[in-house]
Amino acid sequence: MSELQRRLLAYADSLKSRADISPEKFGAAIGVSLVPDEKVSIRSIAKDLVMAEGFNYAASYFSVESPRDYPRHSVVFYHLGKPSVTEAPGDVCYWDADSAGQALERLGYKGLGESPFQRGGVRRYWRPIDAGKGMSTSLLTYRIDERAGFRTCVYEIRFSGGDM
Repeated sequence: MSELQRRLLAYADSLKSRADISPEKFGAAIGVSLVPDEKVSIRSIAKDLVMAEGFNYAASYFSVESPRDYPRHSVVFYHLGKPSVTEAPGDVCYWDADSAGQALERLGYKGLGESPFQRGGVRRYWRPIDAGKGMSTSLLTYRIDERAGFRTCVYEIRFSGGDM
């Protein structure tokens, strides 16, 4: 998990222009090959990938035609065959949301706050790139109940962006 987190942060740091964004560059950055989705023509995917810790992850990349927007691409963490952590949080924390957000801020992303999202939350971060454009990196979050209180964790990191 720590290696994938490191790769995702290095990828977030590499995004300086739209030319830095492609399914091939995204896949290479996280160490997987994305293949076209037979069901959705504008999507490339890699799914049910296994990490050493017994977690799974999947990556997806949605192409866009508009020069105003950047493709949305993401990595989601899960346990194969178990309910989503937003439905049944349990005690698994894939990635601490505070440390992930602080790492993004060290890369020059500005935190824009957190809002409710699909039985969890979304923390948005923004960094200007290209003239008049910006890169958005969002952390989709859930809370687990630790004995000393709640902890917020990340189950998906999503990249997009476009005109500011």
